[in-house]
Amino acid sequence: MISHSQTQKYQVDPLRRIKDTFGKGTLTIVLMLFTLMVLIPFIWMVIMSFRTTADILNDPFGLPKTLDVENYGKLLFDPEIGFMRYFFNSIVVSVGALLVTLVLSTMGGYGFGRSRYQFKFRGPVFSLLLFSLMLPPQIFYIPQFTMMSKLGLLNTYWSLILIYAATALPVSTYLMSTYFSQLPSELEDASQIDGCTHFQTFWYVMLPLARPAIMTVTLMNFMSFWNELLLAITMVTDPKMRTIQAAMMMFVGENGSNYAIAAASLVLSMLPTLLLYLVMSDKFIEGLTAGAVKG
Repeated sequence: MISHSQTQKYQVDPLRRIKDTFGKGTLTIVLMLFTLMVLIPFIWMVIMSFRTTADILNDPFGLPKTLDVENYGKLLFDPEIGFMRYFFNSIVVSVGALLVTLVLSTMGGYGFGRSRYQFKFRGPVFSLLLFSLMLPPQIFYIPQFTMMSKLGLLNTYWSLILIYAATALPVSTYLMSTYFSQLPSELEDASQIDGCTHFQTFWYVMLPLARPAIMTVTLMNFMSFWNELLLAITMVTDPKMRTIQAAMMMFVGENGSNYAIAAASLVLSMLPTLLLYLVMSDKFIEGLTAGAVKG
């Protein structure tokens, strides 16, 4: 039989219920306001892409009279603009740098993350890797430009692919090593008993289990590579080799600006990263939080 004191324990305090409701309501309002702050510029950009530059200058915040897709037609099919060429350049550079980053960071992260692989200078090398995360990438631009010039790689895809991958490797390797360190060692023991080599254990057993971390590294780095501008205009000066971010600078300048075309180019340029995030969003969050708690 439940006593009176036990009954009071299970009763909900009305004041506490009001506080919880008020707290949740306040949090909801703050999140909604933040969401509006993020969405309003995006919505305004999409609206601008269906207007003309003259209409935008006359009424910057007005609505389009008709949904005119002429701006998108010019971007996609006008040979003088060559937007699709720049789009292709960005795809090659971003995917190439991503592949190099994934190969090196997964293998390096596995070596640093698994305690059974003890090699000389393991600790100092990993500390040096973490130290590089604190250095601003801008301090390397002049040495990188000099290096690429001596190697004859300026105005090529490889100049951006190699630099992007080198810049992304420290944080990517750290994320992969953190995830690999959480996986049980019994899996490696069982695979080696079955006759697997170290590489087979990595490729067939451990790597598939690290899919959330791989998705996180993929999405995080692809967005960084795709949106990078400063290196793209430093290492590549040939107009035909420009990436999409560098090419969009042509639409807004001192001598003239085509805001409608610029808005349309922004909408098209964000589609790859948006689609990639929609596909990988669940695994991205799982990969970020995987190393928070050891199980």
